[in-house]
Amino acid sequence: MATFEYTVREPGGKIINGSIDADSQDMVISKLREMGYFIVNIKKSKDESEGLKNKKIEIGFLNRVKVRDLVIFTRQFSTLISSGMSLLESLNILEKQTTNPKLAKIIAEIKMDVESGHTLSESMERHPDVFNKLYVSLIRAGEAGGVLDKTMNDLAIFLEREEEIRHTISSKTAYPKFILAFAIIITFAMILFIVPTFEGIYADLGAELPGITKGVIAVGSVLKKPYFYIILVAVIFGGRYLIRRILKTEKGRRTFDAIKLKIPKLGDTFLKMSIAKFTRHFGVLLATGVPILKALDITKGIADNVLIDEALEEIKVSIREGENISEPMSRNPIFPNMMVQMLAVGERTGTLDSMANKVADFYDNEAATSIDSLVTMLEPMMLLLVAGLVGIIVISMYLPMFNIYQAIQ
Repeated sequence: MATFEYTVREPGGKIINGSIDADSQDMVISKLREMGYFIVNIKKSKDESEGLKNKKIEIGFLNRVKVRDLVIFTRQFSTLISSGMSLLESLNILEKQTTNPKLAKIIAEIKMDVESGHTLSESMERHPDVFNKLYVSLIRAGEAGGVLDKTMNDLAIFLEREEEIRHTISSKTAYPKFILAFAIIITFAMILFIVPTFEGIYADLGAELPGITKGVIAVGSVLKKPYFYIILVAVIFGGRYLIRRILKTEKGRRTFDAIKLKIPKLGDTFLKMSIAKFTRHFGVLLATGVPILKALDITKGIADNVLIDEALEEIKVSIREGENISEPMSRNPIFPNMMVQMLAVGERTGTLDSMANKVADFYDNEAATSIDSLVTMLEPMMLLLVAGLVGIIVISMYLPMFNIYQAIQ
């Protein structure tokens, strides 16, 4: 028998906290319901040693809920709901078969909240670090329309598509990242281990060293100093902290996003990716019955660009004044003309949700093509960088030998 701590509400609205001994949480729920209480929260009491043990587990890096975990959970949930299983039965199965400890714990808490009379969306809303505003809004729309099974399936497809895009981008940029890391490692190794050997030889010969050799030796001397790495770590972490502070300010974030879109080649790719994110989320929300103004409100921040968020606020104002979504979009230069025209067709034909998804597919493909092109250009540039660094070091080490040979001649 274990002790459970509970928080309940009386029919009159008064909140009561207490504890009760029982063999299981289900027995506690039954007892409290028989007493006429509305259950707010129940948790099993833990002794100090068990609490510390669990705390160690929870702070582990591998215990976080990854995007992939959420994708699998959503797909499995969709399958169970579509097969005719009840909400509680589905949650019970998911809790037992989920491999991520943190997600399993969250599912158990959601199940308990649902058993207590809360809706699924209300229960998920209590865990914003896992279920974001978009996720909860789609679930709420599915509950309101009585189409939770369809909504879960649409949400699973949407998350799988997002995960596929992230994986594609990651795989395409993996090789340039590897080349860059290889270049850094080779450069450090040559400067730290090979250069000192030649430095000792030239010192014994008393040879006059060329400027390039002196420069490489000076870099090697700096890299051997412990204070260099202390300064380097301080600059990296200090710089990250400073940038984050700047990006948290409205002016700083707006300036950063504006500069990001003006970078040659990359700026156009960033815009395509932002447009694809916004239209895909927007289309999914409309397909589940979310009103257009609410959908625009929910998608604010999805595009990861303040300039687009500001444009969406202007669009919301125009819609309230009676305009269609395509009209204010056409007046803002940040939205591509093709996107505006496609959404205008969607409005006229009553298929704005599917047209938004088509826009997202188009710009996802455009962004993927741009990334392919950039990676194709980047690969030879990275190889040239490696060759250049190695070449400079080799030339700097062997150039004094030629000078010495000529002096002897």
